[in-house]
Amino acid sequence: MKTQTQDRYGAVEKCRAVLAVWTERKQAANLCRELGVSASVMWQWQDRALTGMLEALEPRGTREATEGPALPTQIRRLLDRKVRAQDLQSIGRTVLTRRPERTKTLPPEPVPATGR
Repeated sequence: MKTQTQDRYGAVEKCRAVLAVWTERKQAANLCRELGVSASVMWQWQDRALTGMLEALEPRGTREATEGPALPTQIRRLLDRKVRAQDLQSIGRTVLTRRPERTKTLPPEPVPATGR
């Protein structure tokens, strides 16, 4: 179910808000107050923006990333966090879809007798 806040602002307004925070033109707390949204809503917008950028800019046919232009510290941290979350999610999917390996149960090794 969508909240009123999600319906109130379109993609363009959300994009402008996220970019204003990322480019440090506005502080997140002040922008949230101006827009009447909570910090968690702003984090959701940022998370969705990063997800969209990662998907849109993913090299076709490969996951290899190359060094790009220097990013502001906050954006680099958010991007790194998003990449780690996606990596963990894909690892989780791999673990869930992988069949458990069959292992042989070996009998216990005999304890060597001492000569006393």
